[in-house]
Amino acid sequence: MDSNKIVEIPNKDIMNKKIVIFDDDKDILTAMESVLDFVDWDLVTFSSGVDAIQVITKEKPDLILMDILLDGVDGREICRSVKESGELKHIPIILISGQRGAEKAQHQDFGPNDFLPKPFNIGDLIDKVYFQLAS
Repeated sequence: MDSNKIVEIPNKDIMNKKIVIFDDDKDILTAMESVLDFVDWDLVTFSSGVDAIQVITKEKPDLILMDILLDGVDGREICRSVKESGELKHIPIILISGQRGAEKAQHQDFGPNDFLPKPFNIGDLIDKVYFQLAS
C-alpha cells in the first residue's frame, strides 16, 4: 500500500443534501439510487414528470437530476419553469438523455446547469453531482 497516497474526503458542505431524481425508466432510477446512496444524501425519486414543479416546490431539493423525456412531459420545459421561478431558480439541474443532440439544451436560456448523456459513466454522474452540490 502506498503510504503517500492522499485520500480525498468529501466536502462536508455537500453532505446531507436532498437530490430529487426524475426518470421514467425504473432501471435508471434504481441505478442512480444505488450509485448515489453511498453518500449521506436524501434521495427522492419520481418515475413521472407530471406535477414536477409542485414536487420540486414541496421537496425543496439541493439538486435535480432529470431525464428529458418523462412520460410525455419534456424535462427541458420543467427545467425552464424551474429556472424562471424566483423561488426555485437557484436549484441546479442536471438533465439526462440518450437522445442525440440533447446536450444543446444546456446552452439555451433557462437551460440546465449540466448535462449527462445516456448511457452514462458512474464516475461522470458522481463528478457532476459533487460539482453542482459544491457550487
